[in-house]
Amino acid sequence: MSTPPTTTLHKDVRTLTISSNDMIAKKRALINVSKLLFDRDKVVADPQFGAYFSSDAHPALLRCVTDPKEKIRDLSLQLLIKVVSCEEMKAFDFNALLSDFTSGPFKRGFANASPKPFEEPAEEIRLLLVKLVVALVVHPSVQSSDSFSSICEGLARALSDNFPEVKRECCLLIAKLSKKGAKAIRMHAESLIKQLNSNLNHQHSKTRQMTVKAIGFVLAADGGVTTAPEKLMIETVLPSLKKTTFDQIPTVRKALVSCLGRVLSLALASTDEGEADPDAMVVDAESRMREGDPEGEGESKCAYGPFIPTLISFLLSICCDEVADVAGVARAELASLAQVGDESVFKFAEGATDQEKATRLVAAYFEKILLLLVADASHWTSGQREKSLNTMTTLIEYTDAGDTSLFSNLEVVVACLSSAIGDDEEAVSKSTERCATTLGSKLGKSSAALEILLPRIDGSISGMNTPEKLVGSLLILSAILNGSETQSVVAVAGKISSALASASILESPDRYLLEALLAALQSFTSKISSQYPQGTDVTLNLLLSCVYLLGADVNFDLRDGAREAVEEIAGCCGCGGDIGRLFDGEFVRLVDRLRGEPEHTVVWSNGSDPNLRAFDALMRISGEAGGKHFASVIDIFESHMNVENEPDSRLVMMALLESVLNDKKVAKYVKGFTSKLINDVVAPNIVWRAGGVASTIRKVSIACLFTILKSDTVDTQTLFMAAPKLLPILKTNLGDYDASSRQLCCLSLGIIFAGLPGGLGMEPVHHLYPDLLKCLDDSSDDVRFAACGTLKVFLKSAPAEHFKGTLMDYLCDQLLIHMDDPDPVIQRSVFDILAVAVEVDRAVVKKKATSTRNSHRDVRLCDALIKLCGE
Repeated sequence: MSTPPTTTLHKDVRTLTISSNDMIAKKRALINVSKLLFDRDKVVADPQFGAYFSSDAHPALLRCVTDPKEKIRDLSLQLLIKVVSCEEMKAFDFNALLSDFTSGPFKRGFANASPKPFEEPAEEIRLLLVKLVVALVVHPSVQSSDSFSSICEGLARALSDNFPEVKRECCLLIAKLSKKGAKAIRMHAESLIKQLNSNLNHQHSKTRQMTVKAIGFVLAADGGVTTAPEKLMIETVLPSLKKTTFDQIPTVRKALVSCLGRVLSLALASTDEGEADPDAMVVDAESRMREGDPEGEGESKCAYGPFIPTLISFLLSICCDEVADVAGVARAELASLAQVGDESVFKFAEGATDQEKATRLVAAYFEKILLLLVADASHWTSGQREKSLNTMTTLIEYTDAGDTSLFSNLEVVVACLSSAIGDDEEAVSKSTERCATTLGSKLGKSSAALEILLPRIDGSISGMNTPEKLVGSLLILSAILNGSETQSVVAVAGKISSALASASILESPDRYLLEALLAALQSFTSKISSQYPQGTDVTLNLLLSCVYLLGADVNFDLRDGAREAVEEIAGCCGCGGDIGRLFDGEFVRLVDRLRGEPEHTVVWSNGSDPNLRAFDALMRISGEAGGKHFASVIDIFESHMNVENEPDSRLVMMALLESVLNDKKVAKYVKGFTSKLINDVVAPNIVWRAGGVASTIRKVSIACLFTILKSDTVDTQTLFMAAPKLLPILKTNLGDYDASSRQLCCLSLGIIFAGLPGGLGMEPVHHLYPDLLKCLDDSSDDVRFAACGTLKVFLKSAPAEHFKGTLMDYLCDQLLIHMDDPDPVIQRSVFDILAVAVEVDRAVVKKKATSTRNSHRDVRLCDALIKLCGE
């Protein structure tokens, strides 16, 4: 027994030894010892205290640590921690205390005690147990100890403690122990990792943060895990670290950067670029078994080489973190890792930036990292898909323009992006778009990505012409174009425009495909600037695509964008933004493309046919150019107006013709075709046929005829030749059940009569007048007014003698009845007709007016008529 520094201290220590059941005495003794050592007498500084501590105080305090009373255990542990941590004891050797404590109280404290989790029930005491071990491990006297293995065994159990403070203190202990007891940590790595892995799901971010760092210390301890590292990494470590990249707390993700950096530094330092073989892990394990060294004790080479691409991919995913500080830390760590390992692999020029250093590291593992990200791009969770695509963007950013790694894997990248761009989740599709734009930007003047992508669009690759795959390819094309330099786009402009104008795209009824086409078209036109003048195939293909988009379903809402694209093209090809001038030069070639073959007579049987819709759009947007080149499309109108064709295509074409001819700028060019239009195109479709569809076609055809007749394009000769065919048909349609059709028939007859003054014979006059008079009794006022105007010119359309006799008697009788109509406007209109009749047969009109005067409610119009007859 050593000499005690003071009698009082010796007395109190003896009390701790002999007073086994006297808690009050022990408590008082522990408080007194603490005061003697640190507060009152500073006995801890006495040179004799070290020896006394080893012989007397150390055993007594350890017995108190296992005392049944919690307060005694608490005070004794706190006292031991203060003794070990104080500056005065820096030179003291605590290896004996470490050995006794870890094999005794520490081991028992975290031992299983069913049904309790641990032998030590108080969580505060368990925390103090771990803190004392931390204090002992960091003490200068403890350098290498057999107790480290016992500590690791206890740690594996202590990490499962439900008390968060204990978990965190255990993580701190691992960090401290890794500096002195790395070998012991490596030997117990599997049990430690499994417990740490379960703590990564803890609700407290501080616990998760320290756990991630502790995993890094365990994995990097003494050259890394050697016992079945492939199983531990694949089944436990990598899935946990991957999940941690999604942690919502920035500090946890920043801790992950530290963990990854630590493990990667070890792996890179012992792995050459050419040794990162995916199968190296299996081969290495087999060789160790053959040599009788299954745990790798005879070698120091790290077994993490095959996992370097995976670990770098995790680090890259944090490089694109939404928190700039976290992303910055990750990028700095990536740059520092590039300086680890064989200098022959990564050589840097003087003054190389962090980005340049990291680029060299990423390039060495580019393909393997890319394959990992491609696999995750189709993961079942949208979050993982989004993160993998964001990481792929960062991966591409870290490639050098002169490096072949990106170019040699372009097909894989393009295929992945084309598949991911159509994702249902907007965040995923946006990430894909950003990645494609970055790809285009990174390739610079190279058009390699476009060369790979275009065969997926133009149908060169079998199985790629489905709407879903075409949508993906077009959207990726649009994004790549947005990021590419003009020079790279111009180099393949012909191929791009040809792919965009492929029939499988233009003739598709799929809305999303056409939207993707518009996006690609807009991106392309914004890049080519004034590189392609009017008359080139590029301009033709772009215009053709725009025409089909203009003809798409109005519900697709594509027409505004398509028109803007046309205006952009007009500005690029030297037309000064003049759409009319642009179409004037390209109209015939566009029509030939729509036909399929030049001069080929085409019939689109379905009104919803994309080609028919495109033709409709072309005629409407081209304006005056359509009139100038009407000769090139007259046969298309004629072939579609055949009454044997499907009604819906005839209806669409007739409505188009009516709309086109209603434009005065177009109508003036159609003068030479009016006879053909009236006789061969319009007239056959006016003939009455039963059915609602037939009625609609008839109505539109009558409107088209009226548009032709009211224009200045029909000369007298044409009208004279067409009258024998038109008059009977129009007469029949005066009885149509559609009021607007009857009105248009009356107006059309009036134009014909006005255009042929005195030209009708007796027979047509006698056939037409009864039906015209019936129109005055029509239920529609519009028809009645139209009939009044028609009758007025009808009386001038034939010689006077053709109207005399019974016809004039009947005509005057009917007109005089209607001149007493309740509507004063009708009265006045009928009076105007009778005023013309006066010129035909004055005597009959006067006689009839005089005889009916007294029957009229208002005789003023009769008197005016009689007066007119007397002049």
